[in-house]
Amino acid sequence: METTLVETEVTPEAAALWTRIEGFLKGELTLAEVEGMTWEQAQVIAEAGCELAENGRLEEARVLFEGLVEMNSRDAAAHAALGTVYQKLSLLPEALSSYSTAIALDPFHPVALANRGELRLLGGDGEGYRDLQSAVASDPKGETAAGARAAAWIAAIAQASVAPTEKQSD
Repeated sequence: METTLVETEVTPEAAALWTRIEGFLKGELTLAEVEGMTWEQAQVIAEAGCELAENGRLEEARVLFEGLVEMNSRDAAAHAALGTVYQKLSLLPEALSSYSTAIALDPFHPVALANRGELRLLGGDGEGYRDLQSAVASDPKGETAAGARAAAWIAAIAQASVAPTEKQSD
C-alpha cells in the first residue's frame, strides 16, 4: 500500500508546490525555484551582501551569501561571493571550497579563478598559477578587478622568473 504525505484533497496551488518539492528532492530544482525566488530578487540580496562586505560587515554578508547558496546551489556567482567573504574572514578552507564550487559550476568565472589562484599560490600550491592563467583567459582585457589582479600576478611571476639574481659579496 502506497502512502502519501497528503491524504486529503489539496488546492491546485498546494499540488503545484508539492510537485516543486518533489523536483527539489530529486535534484531537479533549487530551493529558490521551489520558493519562487526570481533572479531579480536574488540579485538584490547579492547586492546587499556586497555592500555589507564593502562596509566591513562581513558576518552579515556571510549570512546573506550562505542563504543565497542554500537557496540556489547552482549559482556560481553566489559561491564566488561567499568565498570572497570567507577569505576576508580568514576562513581559508571554506573560501577555497566555495571558489572550487563556483568554478565547477562556471569554469570561466574570473573572480573564483583569480581568488582561488591567489590562495593556492600563497599556500604554496603551484596549481594556483593555472587558476590565474584561466582567470586571465576568461577576462583577457582585465575588465573585472579579478581579471586585472590575475594578470598582475602573472606578470609579477614572469618578471620574478627572469630577474637576475644578485651576487653576494664575501
